[in-house]
Amino acid sequence: MISKRLQIIGDLVPTNSRVIDVGADHGELEKYISSKVNYVLSIENKVGPYNILLEAVSNLENVKTSLGDGLSILDETIDTIVIAGMGGNLIKKIISKKESELTNVKQIIVDAHKDIELVRRYISSIGFRINKEVLVDENNHYYFVMSFVKGTNDYSDLEYEFGRVINNDLFKEYLKKEAERLEDIYLKSNDENIKHKIERIRSL
Repeated sequence: MISKRLQIIGDLVPTNSRVIDVGADHGELEKYISSKVNYVLSIENKVGPYNILLEAVSNLENVKTSLGDGLSILDETIDTIVIAGMGGNLIKKIISKKESELTNVKQIIVDAHKDIELVRRYISSIGFRINKEVLVDENNHYYFVMSFVKGTNDYSDLEYEFGRVINNDLFKEYLKKEAERLEDIYLKSNDENIKHKIERIRSL
């Protein structure tokens, strides 16, 4: 059964799109979206995971696989990029290598597991805007799934740092726990930067 996080990512993928999925893992996303998209190119960069992926999607005619790195085989037919389950620095590195070749890409969907502000700011700086951001609570971890489309962003500095203010209980819970986590760090470090970050959270 597909996880809540991957289901949300899959629901953000447009119908009839041509997708490249970097770090496809066990192909669960591919199974979920294959019936609504025209094509998926699934990438894994290690032999073991790649062989698992290959077997998992072997019966999906519109899913192709590649053993390779990042967006190294991005071509002009791809209109949607998915990069999920990686750190923000790695996501930035992967996209930046192909930054000049994103002309035909209409949507970038990312799920960064750290350095999320970096990802928001970087992708926004290369001609995309965040059109949807979903907070997911999965196995007691919070994940921000973000969809970028072509355009100019209107996020404030606070929203780049913590996400668009979502008026629901889950977002409030996330902010509360993030403030508590930072307070523990501040008590040990007395770092004024941490204190200011806590104050910014409290202002939301």
